[in-house]
Amino acid sequence: MNSKRKKSGIIIIGDEILSGRTKDTNSNFIINNLSKKGVDVEEVSVIKDEEPEIIKKVKEFSLKFDFVFTTGGIGPTHDDITALSISKAFNLVYEINIAAKKQLKKHYNKPGELTEARLKMAYMPRGSNLINNPVSFAPGFNIKNIFVFPGVPQIMESMFLEFIDSITENRSIPQVSISTTLSEGVIATFIGQIQKENIDVKIGSYPYFKDGDFGVTLVIKCESDIDLRNVSKKIFSYLSKLNGNPKYL
Repeated sequence: MNSKRKKSGIIIIGDEILSGRTKDTNSNFIINNLSKKGVDVEEVSVIKDEEPEIIKKVKEFSLKFDFVFTTGGIGPTHDDITALSISKAFNLVYEINIAAKKQLKKHYNKPGELTEARLKMAYMPRGSNLINNPVSFAPGFNIKNIFVFPGVPQIMESMFLEFIDSITENRSIPQVSISTTLSEGVIATFIGQIQKENIDVKIGSYPYFKDGDFGVTLVIKCESDIDLRNVSKKIFSYLSKLNGNPKYL
């Protein structure tokens, strides 16, 4: 094995996986995409939603591997205990992350929408870095060499694809996120043309569904701040003309 390749481990957290009610597709997706970036996965572990087990496995993997990826257990329900367990694993304060709370407030912006249960998704270990979520807006997080993602495959996959460059390059690529209430079918031709005209810009399109309404989040990335601003402005202007209620996230 090339000694320059990084080593990683994956922890799949969820009783539903072990019971057979849900099939694990997350580990396969992560393995395939890490391999393309020169990161080897050496171990995958599937564990229950139990605090002692999560603490034990996170500490063990953190010492063994350069990167550790977890999926599952960061939602709003009582059995979503991954963030709390990781806080305890490293003796860190478990608290509301202000940036995460702001993101949730932008998404759940109607009176009464940001319930205590949903606010739970902003709690994480003190000092965590957020992992952007372009689909449902509740972020994942990174603390030390642990990278924490939700268990829902559609959401995890979108987050992972947006995130992967940040650990396989020396720095993250500047990006702008814009949400719209328009569907992909309405904007696809325009976005495709913008992409062709700006080959150095990467545009990701991620549909979302919220309280009976749907829309799309566009994530625009580019090394050049000037090109990033220009493309973002063109897209925002186009969405505005179509009454797509665009918002910078």
